[in-house]
Amino acid sequence: MTLPAPRELLLKAGRALVYLAGFFVFAAAVNWYQAPTTRNIAPVNQLRLASLTGEKTDITLTSGKKTVIYFFAPWCAVCKVSMDALNFFSESNRVQAFAVGLDYENIEELKPYRSKVNVPVYAGDTELQRRFMVDRYPTVYILNADGSVAHVMVGYTSRFGIWIRTLI
Repeated sequence: MTLPAPRELLLKAGRALVYLAGFFVFAAAVNWYQAPTTRNIAPVNQLRLASLTGEKTDITLTSGKKTVIYFFAPWCAVCKVSMDALNFFSESNRVQAFAVGLDYENIEELKPYRSKVNVPVYAGDTELQRRFMVDRYPTVYILNADGSVAHVMVGYTSRFGIWIRTLI
């Protein structure tokens, strides 16, 4: 068996990188098109959310860390598949992350999600849904340390996709 010449390997590797870059540009364009406009969202300092036992909890979003808010619906198949990306942030010192269930009929529908992730899971309401303009699932918000919106992603997002956006 003969090995390909180094030049051929470089050409194949270059082609693969171009295809990969094209895929990322396409995915970014689709995400940009689908994401809600965040110009009208004022910085968020604190959220009052319901735990899955119904207790109200105040969450400070300006604690010097970036914040990942993963909005999901219990009937959303993509949410079930991509939600484990939050586990990457479960013990992070620079990012706080949590999931917020929306579009449910009964809080019991959200309880199975506690076992899917190692971050807190809360129950949201229609006011929160309107405030963050969530109309598709999953919708992931990344907030800066001052509570302003850094990024919004709609649809499937990988662990790497969320992580890289917390760095930018």
